[in-house]
Amino acid sequence: MVDLHRVEIVFANVLKIMEVAEEPPPRGHSQVRITFDGFVITAEGEHVMYTLPVDHTVKMQVGYVDAAGNPATVDGAVVWQSSDVSIVSVSVDPTDSTICRAIPVGSLGQAQITATADADLGQGVRGLITTCEIEIVGGEAVAGSIQPVGEPEPIGHPEPRG
Repeated sequence: MVDLHRVEIVFANVLKIMEVAEEPPPRGHSQVRITFDGFVITAEGEHVMYTLPVDHTVKMQVGYVDAAGNPATVDGAVVWQSSDVSIVSVSVDPTDSTICRAIPVGSLGQAQITATADADLGQGVRGLITTCEIEIVGGEAVAGSIQPVGEPEPIGHPEPRG
């Protein structure tokens, strides 16, 4: 079934409205292509959301495929970036730029990690951006504390018997 999608993009205070007819992409797949005044930005890949405790770190690796799903290469090193370095930073593996380590910085919250590569294997440059949403959450409990809740309240004493 072919769906008709309405797409609205605001770029430099200009609203562009398009209707795009296409087969729906596979679930979990995202593709964004922005064209404005001769510039083209394309972001494509599977949408990934990863939850990471603030007291842990994780290695991540980006992989590339061609239009038929076959393994593909990119030109040059992959550039990694975090959208919010107060939540998570990235450290690129010195021997393989397709690998980075996501390192929580201390704040809890969500950030986006991007891997940007040159998909044009020739002299030109065609930027390919792959994204991963990451949520930094609290770690495992290691201690507890008991705190009063509210103000002290008087105890109601029963009437004396007698």
